[in-house]
Amino acid sequence: MRSVGPYEGWLRSAVIQMKYGGEWARARHLAPWLANACEELLPADALVPVPLHPARRKQRGFNQTEKLAEALGAELAVPVEVNLRRTRKTAPQVRLDAEGRQRNVDGAFELVAGASVVGKRLILVDDVITTGATLGACAQVLRAGGATGVSVITVAREL
Repeated sequence: MRSVGPYEGWLRSAVIQMKYGGEWARARHLAPWLANACEELLPADALVPVPLHPARRKQRGFNQTEKLAEALGAELAVPVEVNLRRTRKTAPQVRLDAEGRQRNVDGAFELVAGASVVGKRLILVDDVITTGATLGACAQVLRAGGATGVSVITVAREL
């Protein structure tokens, strides 16, 4: 697991403005930073963005992790595969403690119908990691689907 840096200062502002302010073009500005932080995770067969529930995606108008993955993919020349989907709407993780976050995402992800991850080395892409519950749940689904390796890249991490 690698991150550009701690969830504070300019990184925190960039994530908040992208995620809640609709400034998804910031993903292109963050891509070189992500690529640099991602060096030790390569080579990879694909980047996999953490999915939003369709209702949340409709509300925001985009999935910030897809925008990040697309920008990072262009920077690294690694394809983006939308291999995961949320099976149910979950509560926002920001208001939950570590145990609540884990319960919130248990069983909340599955492979997209027809997606094949067998034998692939994948990098999950997310904006922020706090407890790792969401990323752990996603990685578990990918590994159960046959991925040979699952790494994680995020813009920021909470300390």
